[in-house]
Amino acid sequence: MDIADPPPNKRARKSPILEQDITGIQAILSEEFDEDIALIKAHSCQLETKQQLQAVIQELSQKLPHFQHLKRVQDRSVLICPSSEIDVSNTLEQHLEQFAFSEHVLRALCHGVRVVEVPERMPRLRVQYEKTTQHWPCKFHPNHYSESLRNGTNFSSEQRIFHKRIAQLLVRLSRDVNAGRPVGICVDPRQPSIVSIAGARESPSPHEHCGMLLVDFVARSQEGGATKTELTFTEDSEEKETTLRGIPRAYYDYLRKDEDYKDLTFGAEKSRESKEVEQVQGADNLAKFGPYLCTGYDVYLLQEPCLMCSMALVHSRAKRVFFLRNSENGALATRFQLHSVRELNHHYEVFQFTTNEDKDLT
Repeated sequence: MDIADPPPNKRARKSPILEQDITGIQAILSEEFDEDIALIKAHSCQLETKQQLQAVIQELSQKLPHFQHLKRVQDRSVLICPSSEIDVSNTLEQHLEQFAFSEHVLRALCHGVRVVEVPERMPRLRVQYEKTTQHWPCKFHPNHYSESLRNGTNFSSEQRIFHKRIAQLLVRLSRDVNAGRPVGICVDPRQPSIVSIAGARESPSPHEHCGMLLVDFVARSQEGGATKTELTFTEDSEEKETTLRGIPRAYYDYLRKDEDYKDLTFGAEKSRESKEVEQVQGADNLAKFGPYLCTGYDVYLLQEPCLMCSMALVHSRAKRVFFLRNSENGALATRFQLHSVRELNHHYEVFQFTTNEDKDLT
């Protein structure tokens, strides 16, 4: 009688997303970084001699100070003005006569006239610069941090490991603690330490979204908070300099019992009285004055936040926002990019985690 092989060890079933390796973190940049720079038509002239250049440029810069982002001269070709400024019923000479150019400069500007296409604005990245210079020489001031955001080199290997770990944690907390609903985590990146955790509720109200609740729970860690909830929050130890008031007990107990997360640090810096503030040369506001809403904090969300949650993160002064999944009404990548609206009085950086599934779709 043959002895049967022993049954294979059963593997614990994982959430599909946990089985997908989070392959990277990409910055969600505003369109001015990603899109090709639009071209506009401009009138230019061809100077007869280089000796005319100084007088022409001097008067042009005073009377038609256009194209600050471009080099006004290419060889002996000189940019005069956007073609759109010239009335269709006028010639270039008739247009220029309105600005009282001296006779010899006016004559130079009307020689060898042609219409060229030039970049509408200054490039933000080198790849844009290389494309725009094919049309006309432009000014460019490299921003190494912006370049690193675009090519994904802004994080160290250690930072990437931590960010990806928190992303996986979002999935696990959603699955195991919050009945599959979205979860958010707020982290003080200086430690790094988990300041607060919040999970969306069943209610359809935006006030019950995890982004809104997370901001409120961060306020709890600073002896504030306005949301009425039946949740039990973690109790503080008096001798500690940090507070766990922003972390619901269910999430804290789950993580403390899991061997994979024993090394995580929990707790927010306690609020400081202004008289206790020490002046720290060159430090940011969080280091100087202690916690104020989400100032200096990183926010991790399972789902891309809606407009209301995204604005709450603006008002709470979040430093960076990371999310894993797009939302139909997402306000940071799907519908529009709230963080790139210049009129806002605060801007945070936005990053999205990418997975093998995303790679397969490209």
